[in-house]
Parts: sequence; structure tokens; C-alpha cells
Amino acid sequence: MMSVKKLQVIGHRGLPSLYPENTIPSFVAAAQLGVDAIEFDVHPTRDGQLVVTHDATLERCSNGHGRVRDMSLAELRELDFGSWKNSAFADTRIPTLEEAIEAILAVRSDMFLLVELKDTSEDVALQVLDYLRRRELLSQVMALSFHTRLMKLYRELEPTLPLQGFPDRYLKEPLPDAYDIINKTCIWTHEITAEEVAFFHARDIAVDVCPVDNAEALDKVLPCGMDSITTNAANVILPILKQRGLR
Repeated sequence: MMSVKKLQVIGHRGLPSLYPENTIPSFVAAAQLGVDAIEFDVHPTRDGQLVVTHDATLERCSNGHGRVRDMSLAELRELDFGSWKNSAFADTRIPTLEEAIEAILAVRSDMFLLVELKDTSEDVALQVLDYLRRRELLSQVMALSFHTRLMKLYRELEPTLPLQGFPDRYLKEPLPDAYDIINKTCIWTHEITAEEVAFFHARDIAVDVCPVDNAEALDKVLPCGMDSITTNAANVILPILKQRGLR
């Protein structure tokens, strides 16, 4: 188990406390702050492109309407993915998977990436994997999904690729052997216990907790012995950890 003094900090969708989530400004800011890894979400477009956004629909994080997968990349590029956060981010565009990764690696070439598959399609999962292979990024990527079927597919195709799953109660598709194929799991901050962390550690599965966005949340989770924290507010958490001698 990773020492608490080396507790990994993952930027959840970049730095959404200050920037529009899952956008290049958010990713660049998180990388510049010094997080250990950045997590983001991938969806397909109607014309077979891969874009980075969390929701399957457009309403929450843009001025668009409908499903991401029903629109072409060109149509998505016309939408504003920043003004919902603050007018200072007006006209921020949705990034493709390639653009998001290149922006992050331009800041830090060895940044670890957590790529979440939001779509249920195996074809989309294979498209993501093909890009990661061609870009030679498998050594600095962990794939994650609530769809265990996709994690099993990745395990068969890339036996050494790190995979993150979730406790059975969170899964879209619970399978009896779900814990046999993952290297890491993620437990919500309000639910995590030392007992559940020990359960996963006994199975050689690392544990992340999400979200940890302030000192109160950090105080709650630290005694549980997890291996990493995922935060929406790395600008808040990193200074606290440093002040406490945990970085």
C-alpha cells in the first residue's frame, strides 16, 4: 500500500473548482498545479470522433441540447462549454480526446492519465484503446468504467493495462468476477470506511476516494488508509497536504 506521505492526488476533470470541467483550460491548470494524475471522460460523436465531456447530454455544461453522440464534432464545436461556469470562459470549446491529452502532456510529458469510458459501446472502447496504443501511452494510463464488460474487454486485449473499477453497488453491470480484473477501485467520500479499504487491499486492489475537496473531507478519509484522493479542488487540497507534511 502506498505511504500516506506519497498520497496520490488526482485532478477530477482537471481543476473544476476554478475552470469549466473537462476542458483544456481545466486540464492545463491542474497539470500546472502539480497533481499526480488527471481524470477525464470520453464520449463518441455521431461522426465517429472521440470527445472529452462528462455527461451524455449537453445541457449541464454547454449551451447545447440533446445527446453528445447524436451530434457531429463540427456541431459540437459550435457550442460554448465555458459560460455555464463563468462568463470569463465564454466560447471554450469541447476538446477531442487527442487535444485533451496533448494539452496535458505539453505541460508535463509524464502526467498519468485516467481515461473513463462513459459510452457502453465496445467499438468506442476499442477506438479509445487504439488511440492510446498508437500514441504509445499505455504505460501512463489507467482506464476506468462503471461498465465491467468494457473493463473485461480491456483486460483480455491488454493484460498489463491498469484498470479501475468500482464497488459492486456502483456498477452499471455487476459481474461475479468484477474484482478479479481491476487494479484499483473508487469509493465515495461519504461512504468510505477503513473496513472497506481493508477488504480491497486484501485482494491487492488499491483504493481511491472521491471527491475530497476541503480539509473536512480530508480529515474524514485519511484514517481509512486509501491510496489516492480524487479532487475537484486541487488548488485547495494540495496546499493543505503540503502544510501537513503529506506532500
